[in-house]
Amino acid sequence: MGPREQILELLKGRSDDFVSGEELSEQLDVSRTMVWKHVTSLRDCGYIIESITGKGYRLKGLPDLLLPSEIKRDLKTEFIGQQIHYFDELDSTSVKAREIAADSPDGTVVIAEKQVGGRGRMGKAWYSPHGGIYLSIILKPEIPPDHAHRLTLVSGVAVAEVLKELGVAAEIKWPNDILINEKKVCGTLTEIDAEMDVVNYVAVGIGIDANIELETLPPIAMLQATSLLEEMGGVVDRVAITQRFLERFERYYATFMDAGFSQILRHWREYSSTIGRRVKIVTKFRTIVGEAVGIDHDGALIVELDDGSVEKEITGTCFHL
Repeated sequence: MGPREQILELLKGRSDDFVSGEELSEQLDVSRTMVWKHVTSLRDCGYIIESITGKGYRLKGLPDLLLPSEIKRDLKTEFIGQQIHYFDELDSTSVKAREIAADSPDGTVVIAEKQVGGRGRMGKAWYSPHGGIYLSIILKPEIPPDHAHRLTLVSGVAVAEVLKELGVAAEIKWPNDILINEKKVCGTLTEIDAEMDVVNYVAVGIGIDANIELETLPPIAMLQATSLLEEMGGVVDRVAITQRFLERFERYYATFMDAGFSQILRHWREYSSTIGRRVKIVTKFRTIVGEAVGIDHDGALIVELDDGSVEKEITGTCFHL
């Protein structure tokens, strides 16, 4: 923890009182000029710090930013999110994750306040203004490459559980959308770099519409999407939600790696909004229509067609009919 973070900790510990520059200088063993420079740096990050000559400094407000120092504070994970790369704006967190994956430790997280080239499955655009939660997790699991897509379901379960704990009726639309009242609030995206039988890395990305006003979205997105701000009637704590997601993801990732995929599927089925629905599945090669009757041990959707035959799809775009 550097001097700037130490100053922040001291101010947070005495948020109802002023802390003198002299006390900060002595505790950190730096000059009062350096104290002032660090306080200025914290203000530049959005922290509201009051200063009065003869009294010192007092923390009055925190920024609505997904700063690594805030996310790591009280984060209860062993490795997920212990290293965070933070950006105000990126083309997309998944692109940056791929750029740094080779030299990054397992569990590294890339976070952006805004994405200008955000995308979902099949290359679809994902509108990503300030106020959302956009992150990618770099993983290096020792699994067969053809099992990597299962991590999409792991991330979906983690997001759905966190949103349920917030009090919203979150459900999972196969394979990777999180819905509230049939409107999309979150998408997940899993990308893999692998050789014939070795996974080099997996980048698991999520985008949650958190503190986003629907009126700011493009017209078509307004009809299909929702946000936590809209559903909960007020601003949500993005840092706390991010922490909860990283903690839940690590828990379910450990389950996936240690106990197998079956337990993840059990949780996924509990949150599913697709099973039991009439659906249309569109892939690059075909379109099928029928009733979604289940999901198999590999995460493929099982669809009973109108003629009574059964088909499975491991990937595709799902429409609820």
